[in-house]
Amino acid sequence: MKTNDIPKAHPSLLDALRRQDEQARKMKLSEGFTEKVMEKVKTMNDESKSAATAESQSYPSSVIRPSFFQKIAAVFFVAAFLGGLVFAAYHVLFPHTDLHDTSIALRRDAPDSEDKNEADSLIRFSDVRLDSILSVVSKHYGKQVCFRDNKPKAMRLITTWNTADSLGAFIEHINMFDYMHLTLMEDTIFVDETLPLPSL
Repeated sequence: MKTNDIPKAHPSLLDALRRQDEQARKMKLSEGFTEKVMEKVKTMNDESKSAATAESQSYPSSVIRPSFFQKIAAVFFVAAFLGGLVFAAYHVLFPHTDLHDTSIALRRDAPDSEDKNEADSLIRFSDVRLDSILSVVSKHYGKQVCFRDNKPKAMRLITTWNTADSLGAFIEHINMFDYMHLTLMEDTIFVDETLPLPSL
């Protein structure tokens, strides 16, 4: 667009603009006016700086922006906390059992009395097959085991065995269970299946 293309203003408007320009040039500012303006600018600048420092003091930079090491420490803290929760939940949901050999779950009972020899001789079988129990017991007494029927082999028992007792006492104790009968003949323990009594 060329200057010739600018539409011409109305002559009265141009006269008014010239008069305003002449009046503005004739006006002189008082000496106090410039000083007042400069003071006002300085006070506004100081107020904005003091507001910024007050805000930064009320919110330290370490709180607003945690450092790299604080972030790493927080991650490790959370990981340790969650690990502790998982460890506790595992031990609550899956109680610990001691294993003796691979097929027998045994637990030595804690001594309840001052006689530790008696407490050390107690062994608890917890949900263990009868053939596994008799295998351990027969080794202790130097005997052999013979199952005349196969069903009693798989029976699972929860019982306590005192190794200080005689084999006869153990057999008498096991014979109190249903569906089996143990008999000692010379060096062999015979296991027979007993049928339940018919209901009347």
